[in-house]
Amino acid sequence: MKVSPLQPAIFFDRDGTLIEDRGHLSAPSQVVFYQNTFPVLRKLNERFLLFIVTNQPGIGKGILREKEVEKVNQYIVEKLALAGITISGVYYCPHTREQECACIKPKPYFLLKAAQEFGVDLVQSFVVGDHPHDVEMAQRVGAKGIYLLTGHGEKHLNELHCDAYIARNLEDSANWILRQGIPSSQDIHRAAQIIVKGGVVAFPTETVYGLGADTFNPLAVARIFEIKNRPFFDPLIVHVADLGELQRLVTHLPTEAEGLVQRFWPGPLTLVLMKKDEVPDVVTAGLPTVAVRMPKHPMALDLIREAGCPIAAPSANPFGYVSPTTADHVRSQLGEKVDLVLDGGPCEVGLESTILSLVEEKPTLLRPGGLPVEEIESVIGPVETSPAGERRPSSPGRLPRHYAPSTPIVLDWRCEDLEAYRGRRIGFLVFRKVAHSFPFQHVEVLSPAGDLREAAANLFAAIRRLDALNLDVILAESVPEVGLGRAIMDRLRRASNPSRIEDTWKE
Repeated sequence: MKVSPLQPAIFFDRDGTLIEDRGHLSAPSQVVFYQNTFPVLRKLNERFLLFIVTNQPGIGKGILREKEVEKVNQYIVEKLALAGITISGVYYCPHTREQECACIKPKPYFLLKAAQEFGVDLVQSFVVGDHPHDVEMAQRVGAKGIYLLTGHGEKHLNELHCDAYIARNLEDSANWILRQGIPSSQDIHRAAQIIVKGGVVAFPTETVYGLGADTFNPLAVARIFEIKNRPFFDPLIVHVADLGELQRLVTHLPTEAEGLVQRFWPGPLTLVLMKKDEVPDVVTAGLPTVAVRMPKHPMALDLIREAGCPIAAPSANPFGYVSPTTADHVRSQLGEKVDLVLDGGPCEVGLESTILSLVEEKPTLLRPGGLPVEEIESVIGPVETSPAGERRPSSPGRLPRHYAPSTPIVLDWRCEDLEAYRGRRIGFLVFRKVAHSFPFQHVEVLSPAGDLREAAANLFAAIRRLDALNLDVILAESVPEVGLGRAIMDRLRRASNPSRIEDTWKE
């Protein structure tokens, strides 16, 4: 198969996914393909590059030799080739987890390597496997993860803490993949035409999904507020694809902004600057300032360029509710209200952008987000923090009650509160690991490794999963308030109400 830049791909785990998991395989004679492996891969190979990514810790343990693993892999590739199936690459990690290497799943080392070597568009790609690490690996690069119940899938299902389609077998996963309709240049062109004609499109960014319209079309922007049921006093963020579009929006670019733009754009940083008169008041809630950022997601940038205008866009969800990090989140909540939903896979960052005002006497943090304030300060020096309690928001995400699910979230709770409510349906949102023996109805772990970046990416999806379980309350555990931890705690505080568990039962 001829390889061209930016092609979608599917990365398959090996044992328990393409072949039966029979332990450490040392010879081709031990390989047993699943019955549907050949027809499924043949069908998928028509549209995708195919790769195999497998952990082989038996090498690190001394049970296997690398030559044995390579012979098994070669046999698999050759058997598939005889059936007309091209495997573009096979990657294996020879280490044990204790060796703390860079390539063991869920680390996305091999996915990034394939992207560089074969021109793979990871955002439009899929990872299929029977372990939660396969799904987590997909999430780390913005790909879609598919969790198989074959192999060890049933055994590890309760360890799955990432958004994923759960498939009965390989054929089920293929059918789901083919239903997704990978966005093409035609899809982006169609979305851009909708924007140009005054429509509203949901589109992916690296932070969360946005609900966008032409910034300079007040009627189209007003429709965003109607779809979200968003108050008109809450300003929007305008998304640009280049600095030329920024000049259409702002009167001037302060010195601090130049350094920040050069360092962090495209990326999860929104700057509040003095606006030009041409920017409609409906976008800025009548304020003399405008919030602007350049998203990092390639599909968002392509959409803005194709539409030929800056796109005003808040998060694509009902106002005040949990922000969407997948296209399915958007479809389930906004449905037919939106003219088109572009599916760009799960959002890489998973938290809204950091908002920094450069119109105050000193640079002022208005909202912590996907870019830690420490990184901003490394460029421009100390940053002030805006006090809470504004009567009129100066930027999005400033209202005290925001990002909230239907189920009450309690953040400041005590261990002694738990026994009094035994028998209630309680969910637990935990940062790293469960330290309580209380029989929670369901537990969501944000990052088993204690990684704040991973926790941020998982936060909104985890809250959504808990909210779907008809719980009485969700208890949330605090995370360290450093780096992205500040943004995570900001979202949890705005989502939580009331602050004590006993108050929940009085509502």
